Amino acid sequence: MSTAHPAGAVVLAAGETRSAAPLNIVGETTHVLVAGDDSGGQFASFHLGAPPMSGPPLHVHSREDEWFYVLDGELVFELEGDRRTVRAGGSVFLRRGVTHRYQNFTDREARLLITTTPAGLDRFFEAMDAMTPPGGLPAMDQLMALDAEFGLTTLGPPMGPGDRP
Repeated sequence: MSTAHPAGAVVLAAGETRSAAPLNIVGETTHVLVAGDDSGGQFASFHLGAPPMSGPPLHVHSREDEWFYVLDGELVFELEGDRRTVRAGGSVFLRRGVTHRYQNFTDREARLLITTTPAGLDRFFEAMDAMTPPGGLPAMDQLMALDAEFGLTTLGPPMGPGDRP
């Protein structure tokens, strides 16, 4: 957690997070950089480390637009069934309602920033972390209940080795 700063300001050092500790989201170490409470609910922002063969299941958001910026490495994004490789310096913007997932098919960690607007995914991530076994996904019934609470729909599994481009 960050230390106190003037009202309306958030300053984090490398490795710090606005959550109590880094979160485990689908096996990816996730730091909350800006929480919804920090932005008056306007947006949330995250830094993720995506190890090889990690990525979320196929899903869609009904409430948030989502922007991804690849800092290091490369990821394969699937957007409405269309797959694109995005390397360091590339970005993807998704309006709510776009079905998507991504996967790290390389042999080294990828790093990315994600920003969602409005906020809310930060609370989803904290709840998901609390119910996720190390390196895995929550039980499907738990995930479906969490999805319903936060306006997401999980539609299928993460990409696997057979989906490699």
